[in-house]
Amino acid sequence: MSKFTVAGVSTQNGITKVRFANDIVSRTKLLAKGGHSPLELVELPSAMTKAEACQYLLEVGGVFLAYSDLITDTMNKKEGIVSIKASKAKPTKAVQAKTKAAKVIKSKPQVEEDLEVKEIQALAA
Repeated sequence: MSKFTVAGVSTQNGITKVRFANDIVSRTKLLAKGGHSPLELVELPSAMTKAEACQYLLEVGGVFLAYSDLITDTMNKKEGIVSIKASKAKPTKAVQAKTKAAKVIKSKPQVEEDLEVKEIQALAA
């Protein structure tokens, strides 16, 4: 897993992204040359993963508070947590088949449980 010593945010053509690097000087020059403005980078207290760096940016606050939603989304992606967004796409046939199979599997234990309840009731009578 890669670790970084610099993190921040930059905007280019109206698109803001969280940025990570290991050298603040070269990264600043590269982003500025590419037309990124505003450009907010900070050196991290130690080498961190992307998720840890995002958490640090949120803790630092300041200019990063304006980007807290973006930083949180990036942190969740890097930790493997996917935010749920509404989708208009229909599920594929494979997904539909898996869903039907899951429903069948779920219903079997419930039937067995009902049989056990009936047996216990019969024994109690």
